[in-house]
Amino acid sequence: MSQDTILYTIPQWFVFAAIIASVYGWVEHKKTFRLLGPVIFFFLGIFSLYSLLSGSFSAHDFLTPAEIISEEMEEETMEGIPFVARLLPAYIAFLTTGLLAIPAFLLELKDKKGKNLFIILTALAGLAGFFVIVGALKSL
Repeated sequence: MSQDTILYTIPQWFVFAAIIASVYGWVEHKKTFRLLGPVIFFFLGIFSLYSLLSGSFSAHDFLTPAEIISEEMEEETMEGIPFVARLLPAYIAFLTTGLLAIPAFLLELKDKKGKNLFIILTALAGLAGFFVIVGALKSL
């Protein structure tokens, strides 16, 4: 499995698992599954942070040093954005998802008001990242 495949496959599984766990917990009134959804989203945020910090989206992989120094940003460079670079907005959304999962988990754990709002915001951020990946895959 190539690194590109991992970058778009793993987050999709995280998003599906978290949403299914959350919805199942709501429908069946099972607090464990309602808590599992934000935990999975949190781990998605950790995976996203690791991917961002490990250099998976490093600019030096896409442009040569000569292009960077001479600022040769021709039209073909802008049109031919590498696939991995198209995934960057998704990873920023997944990082946001991980951050939103913390209050969602804590509010659900303490059964406080606003827990549904945070889990919905968390799921929407995860879905936004998911659809960025889908759009990037369609452009291949």
